[in-house]
Amino acid sequence: MTDTEIKAPTPPKSPKRSRRGYILLLVAVVVVVAGWSAAWAYGRSVLAEQLDLQLDRMAGQGLELACADLSIAGYPFRYEVACREMRTADRSGTTGSLGGLDAVALIYNPRHAIFEAHSPASLSVPLSGLAGEITWDTARASMKFGQDSLGALDAVIAKPGITLAGDVPDGLVSADKAELHVREAPGTAGILEGFVTVDSLSLAALPELSQAIMLRGHARIDGGMGLLGGADLISLVRASGDGLPIDLVLGEAVLGTGRATARGNLVLAGDGTISGALDLTLGNAGALVRALKPLFPAQDRTYPLLEGVVNSLEPAATEIDGVRSITIPVTITNGLVQLGLLPVGRIPPLFQAGT
Repeated sequence: MTDTEIKAPTPPKSPKRSRRGYILLLVAVVVVVAGWSAAWAYGRSVLAEQLDLQLDRMAGQGLELACADLSIAGYPFRYEVACREMRTADRSGTTGSLGGLDAVALIYNPRHAIFEAHSPASLSVPLSGLAGEITWDTARASMKFGQDSLGALDAVIAKPGITLAGDVPDGLVSADKAELHVREAPGTAGILEGFVTVDSLSLAALPELSQAIMLRGHARIDGGMGLLGGADLISLVRASGDGLPIDLVLGEAVLGTGRATARGNLVLAGDGTISGALDLTLGNAGALVRALKPLFPAQDRTYPLLEGVVNSLEPAATEIDGVRSITIPVTITNGLVQLGLLPVGRIPPLFQAGT
């Protein structure tokens, strides 16, 4: 025997006590799973009700939307909504279709959803005789919803292609990427703010225009938030009384070494026509005008007049971001576009009166 105290071995736990612990743990797991499942099922029912509510609200505002198969899945941590063969129609007779649309939202943040659209899509506007099909590699969007309507939209489309037919030259419009960002302008109420960019835009219907175009746009529409709530454009314009005001913060097109930038204020009237005044700034104006020359018919006098205006203003050109630029006032009256006193084209009505 040594002085070291010898402890008696710990007696084994009682089999009954061990079984009781396992049972309590199993019961806790079952309760948690059952509670989570019930919460997910309740959230699914709320989501289904909201989808029905939004569809009914859009229908009441003249926009019908239907799916061949609408399903909600994603248990246990997400909600996944799938719409197959989506079709839309509004009161003007415009119709559209989409191969499919998937939406995913996390269970703890259901008001923020990620959407993915499946190619192709089609659009038909009988009033203008315009019809076309859109294809793409990927098309994804992030949407944040408020209490009653969409609050913000961020969309990116990779490799979009548009085939147009109707009262426009038949052909393909393609680009490397297109982005659209829409939200309520910060610090305002009811003002819709939108940003759009198109990279490497090519117009196969105009082979004379050999260079790709880069487009950027930034606009604010006072009273335009109704569009995110499902209101159609015609009703929104006519409800505005004197027309829907549009603040063109920036409209820019880059073609080769030439650049055209427009800023100003426009009004969309109840007959679908646009009026307003813009400041048009042309960077490397001579190169830009020469790049556009193939688009004008040989006997058309517009190009020589446009070239004359640019040449006459060239001595007054200033440096903007290192590029010699000239600024020309542009007026638009019921769709008729004039550079100073020179008519250069007409913007067709966005919709027809009486529709």
